[in-house]
Amino acid sequence: MWTRWTFLFEYNVGRQYCSQMTVMAVVAMVTLAYALNTVAADEGIADDLAGDYCANVGCCAERQDDICSAPILGTRCYCDDFCYLNRTGSDDCCPDFMSVCKGVESLPLEPLKKDKPKYTEKLNCNHGEVININCNECRCRKIDENPTLICNHNECLIDSSLLDTIRNQSRQLGWSAKNYSEFWGRTYEDGLKWRLGTLQPPEKILQIIPLKSVFRRDYLKSSFDLRKVFGDNITDPIDQGWCGASWAISTAQVTTDRFVMMTKGLMRDALSPKHLLTCNNHDQLQRGCQGGHLISAWNWIRTFGLVTDECYPWDGRMTGCAVSNQRSNNNLIVSCPRSAKTSPLRRVGLMYRVATEEGIMNEIMNWGSVQAMMKVSKEFFMYESGVYKCSKLALGSKTGYHTVRIVGWGEEQQNGKTVKYWIVSNSWGLWWGERGYFRILKGTNECQIEDFVLAAMADIGNFCNISEQSFKENASYTLNGTKIEIS
Repeated sequence: MWTRWTFLFEYNVGRQYCSQMTVMAVVAMVTLAYALNTVAADEGIADDLAGDYCANVGCCAERQDDICSAPILGTRCYCDDFCYLNRTGSDDCCPDFMSVCKGVESLPLEPLKKDKPKYTEKLNCNHGEVININCNECRCRKIDENPTLICNHNECLIDSSLLDTIRNQSRQLGWSAKNYSEFWGRTYEDGLKWRLGTLQPPEKILQIIPLKSVFRRDYLKSSFDLRKVFGDNITDPIDQGWCGASWAISTAQVTTDRFVMMTKGLMRDALSPKHLLTCNNHDQLQRGCQGGHLISAWNWIRTFGLVTDECYPWDGRMTGCAVSNQRSNNNLIVSCPRSAKTSPLRRVGLMYRVATEEGIMNEIMNWGSVQAMMKVSKEFFMYESGVYKCSKLALGSKTGYHTVRIVGWGEEQQNGKTVKYWIVSNSWGLWWGERGYFRILKGTNECQIEDFVLAAMADIGNFCNISEQSFKENASYTLNGTKIEIS
C-alpha cells in the first residue's frame, strides 16, 4: 500500500540531510499520504495504490520525465533517481519505485525507538547474522516470520547516490568522481575527523593584513607549474592516513618547496611532517592527529626548525616526539631518532598572509608553493579528475577545514569557455585524484581556498654560508624557455 511505502527508509535516501532531515521527510510523506487518501475517497478510488508503474516503464538514472513516468491520480509519478534526489523528497516517486528500482521491499511502520536503527530492509538472511552495508552494520532479525535486516543509519563517506549523480552530471560540473576503496565502509564523520585536520583559526587571526607585494602583472603567465620547473625536487603528495594531519603535512611540504626554490634546487631534501606532528605540542592548541593550527605550526618551525624526512620518516601515526630540542651550538644539527645519523634543522622567517588571485600567482612564481585552507564537503572525497568546484549536491551535510599546497595554475577549455584553475597538492596519497593532486577553479574563491593563504621565507642563511659559491653559480632557473634570475 502507498501508506506503508511512504514510511520506508531506504539506505541512500537520507544521504544529504542527516537524521533531523529524515524526520522532516516523514512529516512530508505522511502529509502526502493523507492527501492522497482524501482524494481517493472523494473520487471513489481505493486507497491501495500498489501496482506496476516502474515495472512497466523501467528505471532511469537521469531525469527523463516523459520516458520514466506513469499516470497516477490525475498527475504523474516518476521512476528516475531525480525523483528523490532533487525534488521535494520521495513523494514524486511511483509507489513501486523502491522495490523495482532499488530492490527494497516495503515494510509496515514500527514505532521508532531511540535505541533502534531507522533503516530496515527485507532480505534473505539468517537470524542473528551481521552484515556490513557500506558504513552501516546490519543485524538479521525475524519480523512477522520474515528475515529482515535492521541497520544503523550512519552517513557514509562514499555515498552511492551522490556518486551516481555526480557521474551523470560530470560534463556540466567539469569534474568526475570515483568510488575509492580506501574510503568505502567509513562514515562521513570519520572522513571529517581523520582525513582533514585543520582547526579553524580564531577570528583575530583571520584578520591578519595580507602582505602587499609589488610586481608586474604582465610578468604573470597564463600557466605555471613548480613541478615542471624543479621536477622531482617538488615532493609528491603523501598519504596522511587516518590521521588529521593536513596542517603538519602541508606546512612541511611548503617549507621544503621554498628551500628548493630559494636555493635553486641545491637544497632538495624533503623535510619531516612527522617531526612537526609529534613535537609541535608545547601548547594545548595543537592536537596531533586530531588537528592543528597553522599559525602555531609556522611559528614552531621558525623557532626550532625541521629535520629531514629521511631522518624522521612519515608513517601516518601519532607518537611521542623522538627528536631532541637540544641542538649542537649554532650549527642547527640534531641526532636522528633510532639512528647514528644527524640532520640539519631547516627554519623559516616570519609567516605572512598572501591575498588576491594575482598576489598568490606572483608568490608561487617567485618564492615557491603556498599553503591554503579550504572548506571541504562530502563530494570532495570522491573527486577523481577535472576542475573541481563546490557543486552543492551535498548541501545539508557537515563540512570541515582542510589544508593543502598550491603549486601552480593553468587554464583549459570547457564547453567553449576558458576555465582557470589552481594546481593543488592534497595529502591523501597518489591513489587519490590526479596522482594526489586536484585542480580547482581559480579567481572565484572556490571552497574558500583563496581566503586564508599563508607562506614564509626559507631561512637559507646557514645554507648559503656553507655553499655560497655554488649557490651564486646556480641562482637561476628556466621558465618556459626563458632564464629567470632572482637576486
